[in-house]
Amino acid sequence: MTEFICKLGAPSGRVTEETRQATSETELRARLAADGFYVFSVRPKDFLRIRAGAARPTGQVRPDDLLVFNQQFVTLSKSGLPLQKSLDLLARQAKKSDLGAILEEVRDKVREGELLSDAFESTGRFPKIYCATLRAGERSGSLDKVLAQYVAYQKTARGFRKKFLAALIYPAFLLVFLVGLIVLVDLFIIPKFTEFYAELNVPLPALTVVLIGLGQAMRKWAVAGLVAIAGIIFALRAAGKSGTFRMYWERLKFRLPVAGNLFLKFSVAEFSRTLATLLQAGTPVVAALQTASEASSSPLVAKGVAEARKEVTAGKSLSASLRATGLFPEMALDMVEVGETTGALPAMLDSVADFFEEDVGIDLSALVALVDPLMIAVIAIAVGFVLVGFYLPLFSLASQVH
Repeated sequence: MTEFICKLGAPSGRVTEETRQATSETELRARLAADGFYVFSVRPKDFLRIRAGAARPTGQVRPDDLLVFNQQFVTLSKSGLPLQKSLDLLARQAKKSDLGAILEEVRDKVREGELLSDAFESTGRFPKIYCATLRAGERSGSLDKVLAQYVAYQKTARGFRKKFLAALIYPAFLLVFLVGLIVLVDLFIIPKFTEFYAELNVPLPALTVVLIGLGQAMRKWAVAGLVAIAGIIFALRAAGKSGTFRMYWERLKFRLPVAGNLFLKFSVAEFSRTLATLLQAGTPVVAALQTASEASSSPLVAKGVAEARKEVTAGKSLSASLRATGLFPEMALDMVEVGETTGALPAMLDSVADFFEEDVGIDLSALVALVDPLMIAVIAIAVGFVLVGFYLPLFSLASQVH
């Protein structure tokens, strides 16, 4: 008999962590499910016991690969093909990619008697929401429907993220262009004009002197500046691993003027879409909140949802629990409250996600429309400043000749 540490959700909604004995993880999961528990995780108590075989690769499956796999998986499942045969075909089809080896591992575990959701979860390569969705589909006996819902969720979520990032490409390009322009002026233009005016030995206007001084200072401190920038980046990356620093940065990010509200809406839309997908798949509210918290890209929102889960477990409504965190917009909370009252919470959460995704798109378009001209104006001013500064002495020289 082996001892396992189990994280369980009781029928009352209470989440506990217990130690149980069983001959295998599969047998224990089946026993706990039969007793009415929702199984979050089961792991051996002895962490030194590792499965025989090669070291498992790290890092999650690429989202694009996962989307293609799920679309094919849904098609094969609807066709009535047995589960093991479907996994075998998909593993062979993805043989050349990293996903092929992972699917072979999943197929072998299913063949040994493990549940599909447990097999995917044990690889450590798939999102928590995906494994939780599969588990809910297995419990409800509607795996095809749940997989189709997850595919729709993936398409919507990825489309939203890509649209969000695409809107930032042009401003980022302008920023890179501005930095490149400054480097070009510093390395090539300023030294040439400095030598030229030194040979003429003419008095220089104050603007030209300032430009030459800036260029010399930049070249003198270039190495030190690069080292300092590299040090700051390294320090920020190291600090980013600290939960305290990440939480501080999240609070600061949400308080930024204009952009802060945009980040908050993005996080609320992401959470609402995730929770709606889990609830539509049949996952209990407490378990869905646990998974949605772990899947959130914002540590601050994840912490708030985790706190709300505790309140829901204690018997409070979801809207009241989320309102107590002080993170979520009033409109989102009112819509969640209406969803709870009418018994249509998953559909209302989808509506919340749709609303905020559209709102983010509109705000982002307006912000980009404002930033683009400002960036172009800054570039034009910088170019004009350099041109006037270095051609002004030539005009003075020409007037003296006349």
